[in-house]
Amino acid sequence: MTTSTGVLIIGGGLNGLAAAALLAHHRIDCMVVERHAETSIQYKFTGISPRSMEIFRSLGLEAEIRARRTGDQQSGGIARARNLADPEVQWSEVGWPDATPYSPTQPATCDQNVLEPILRRHAERLGATMRFNTEFEALEQDERQVRARIRDRRSGAEETVAADYLIVADGAGGSLRQRLGIGIDGPGVLQHWMNLIFDTDLPPTLGGKRFTSCFVTDLNATLTPRRQGRWLLALQYFPENGDRPEDFDAQRCRELVARGAGRPDVKAELVDARPWALAAQIAERFREGRCFLVGDAAHLMPPTGAFGGNSGIHDAHNLAWKLALVMQGKARSELLDSYDQERRPVIAATLAQALARLQAWFRDPAGRLPTPPPIVADYDVIFGQRYDAGAILHDGAPPDAPFVPFATLSGQPGTRAPHHQIEHQGKALSMLDLFGRDFVLLSRDPAWHEAAEAIRSECSLPLSAWGLGTEGWPDSYGIGGSGAVLVRPDGFVAWRTPEPADDRKAMLLSALDRIGLRAEAGGEV
Repeated sequence: MTTSTGVLIIGGGLNGLAAAALLAHHRIDCMVVERHAETSIQYKFTGISPRSMEIFRSLGLEAEIRARRTGDQQSGGIARARNLADPEVQWSEVGWPDATPYSPTQPATCDQNVLEPILRRHAERLGATMRFNTEFEALEQDERQVRARIRDRRSGAEETVAADYLIVADGAGGSLRQRLGIGIDGPGVLQHWMNLIFDTDLPPTLGGKRFTSCFVTDLNATLTPRRQGRWLLALQYFPENGDRPEDFDAQRCRELVARGAGRPDVKAELVDARPWALAAQIAERFREGRCFLVGDAAHLMPPTGAFGGNSGIHDAHNLAWKLALVMQGKARSELLDSYDQERRPVIAATLAQALARLQAWFRDPAGRLPTPPPIVADYDVIFGQRYDAGAILHDGAPPDAPFVPFATLSGQPGTRAPHHQIEHQGKALSMLDLFGRDFVLLSRDPAWHEAAEAIRSECSLPLSAWGLGTEGWPDSYGIGGSGAVLVRPDGFVAWRTPEPADDRKAMLLSALDRIGLRAEAGGEV
């Protein structure tokens, strides 16, 4: 039996489901294959950066995520004590700062076990197919398609899925990257950790103050409370000393929680035990033929900075619109080369920042890390990502630093478009709310709008034009009153010109063609 789909996604975790939601948003048929029966029961990813929330906002999911949030990323106490009964508690207030000046949305805490079902339901509502409890078996590809053999884990029935493209989202423990012959760079595994999810009657307070997590020095571990008494205990284990994941059974969980609580009479019913590796590595390339790596399949980084899961969401966001335009015949296949060109250098720089924080906070636990770069602000990493090459047309030499200071974003090609509050039809909105599916041309000059409309009509390209009268935004985009700026569907600036042109249509057509779109009448170049 053979089934067809547009894009096959191997892996139904956070990044695979994000890719499915984004592809479905772009009206691309896709199928998710996931070996587990349901979405994750583990917390794992928790802190959604404001940039990731901008992406979820563009999908219409911001309100639902905030309604289901499991904490507040910008408040709450982080505690440190010998155990939860210790009267001597050290407190620190941590979290991402207020993003209001730079973004239309704020960060959020929504644990992975809550976020994944939201993404799954949204993707399914838009037509994505979900095959959970299904094992990936084998893959072959040629210049026209990929063909994967999958097996239903309940019935044992096998099936072949033919797709135009495949997204590898099978995570840190997946095998597809190796099957594709893609190697990895980086120091590799630095530590081994266990996540123990357990139900308890412990109160989520210390000395009457609620805490979002507590580092308990008696265990060298972290206790994190969640709603309805379901908590997480995360602690390091040492295979070199004979520790094994299967040793963390219900009895050991009760013993560990009792030590962490500082009292023996504590309820601790084990729900799930899952090992994971604190690792630092990046794939040698993010593409092999028609297969693309996203998230943990492409890169692993320490949780310091909370960059890992968010980076995977950004991978999917970068890739989805490119696949959509190529599959819809609106762009040439070479556009897909820009995924690796853009994302891998940014991921390498982000990984270096996560490692720098790890060394600053924990003093190089493995003793074999490279010399760290200077630590830059979290929001520089989150908002200031800069693409040096790819589907962009630079208007000057790009800066030497891998990140642009987030407070100085100015519409430079290769960077995220600046947030600017505007008013449209009597309603306040961010300029970032204009981006999502189409390329968007911004200008106060009506002649640019006419050129964009002519191109959209004659070439059937996904191109919109906005003429915004609110004062100030042209300067924030570096174009003045007569220039124009072209923003990609993912909200990154592709091209700009500060001056008018004798033939605006020809200039805009040339820019679109150089980016990779089929910018000739009839849709062919």
